[in-house]
Amino acid sequence: MNVDDMNITRKQLTEVLAEIPVGACVLISGHTRADGDSIGSVLALTRAFELRGIQAIPLLADNATPPAPYLWMAGCEKFTRPEELLPESAQSESPSNFAADVFIALDTPDFGRLNKAGELLRQSNKSIIIDHHPPLKESYADLRYTQVEAAATGELIWALLGEMNWQRDEAIATACYVSTLSDTGSFQFSNTSKETFAYTSEMIEAGAQPAKIAQQLYGQKPLAALHLEGRILSRAKLLNGGAVVHSYLSDADLQELGVPVDYTENLIDLIRCVQDTDVALFITQSSKGPRLSLRSDGKFDVSAVAQRFGGGGHKPAAGITWPDKTATKEQILDELLPHLPQGEEGAEMASCQKDWKLVSLPVTEDDTLEI
Repeated sequence: MNVDDMNITRKQLTEVLAEIPVGACVLISGHTRADGDSIGSVLALTRAFELRGIQAIPLLADNATPPAPYLWMAGCEKFTRPEELLPESAQSESPSNFAADVFIALDTPDFGRLNKAGELLRQSNKSIIIDHHPPLKESYADLRYTQVEAAATGELIWALLGEMNWQRDEAIATACYVSTLSDTGSFQFSNTSKETFAYTSEMIEAGAQPAKIAQQLYGQKPLAALHLEGRILSRAKLLNGGAVVHSYLSDADLQELGVPVDYTENLIDLIRCVQDTDVALFITQSSKGPRLSLRSDGKFDVSAVAQRFGGGGHKPAAGITWPDKTATKEQILDELLPHLPQGEEGAEMASCQKDWKLVSLPVTEDDTLEI
């Protein structure tokens, strides 16, 4: 579907949402490997529909359970796995009879990131994307609303509910606060704006408790997770003449240390604070292939680099599922680093390499080489 044909205005989106009738079945899904914004925005919009008497099902993109750091959130127990609505036989051969009236994809510009939930979108009568990521050239839904200025999809949901005069209770406020806190790096990232603080102030007035939320998200980790963080820090290296800081982990690390995958979100933030660097690069090697996270202070556009390799994101934060699933860390770095900032040392080295020439000299039996 062409983006220009499917994009809708904010006013059109509010009209579409307001027209969804009581008795309709609405599926709401975020992206695979759900993070705070995905979990929070889905729970917030689900609750908003419930308060209007509309059946809304919060859906996981993966056939898994919600990540452990978010299980305390109201409504988290209602998350449904795709396999519960799409029996295995329906996914493989005969189509399922389940068809929602409306499927709403949140925080997900790429259809592939809907993973197992994608089939449920295809079978729905109407599909809508609500997102804050830069749009891709092709849209996978009937309608799409994107606001890249929003710090998080949860922030966007909060604003939309307010404009429509829909009820925003404590559960919605908490879910939207979690979304915003997560996607702004606890208000440290460049996407944090005066609007962000205005909206989070409203969320607090509606019942969100910042200290409690921060304690639940960041103050409750198993000891093994700290050991993993120590390993990541010990591997941190400066590349490209000091312009890039890099570290990595693998499935083997998680298995050896006994760390649940639930505690691997935002590990790149451990290294992005290194002074005088322009970009942080984190590589995760898993059985499904390498995944890369990129961060910058906003001066360098990491999303442009990610798009070269099939990824995407924002100017200060992007990700890549590496095309070659068998690629080693060294192979990835060889391909990626030339597209990332170069420090003075790296720039000098690159300049020298342009002038290097391979010279063949005659060798005699009397020639010797000293090292």
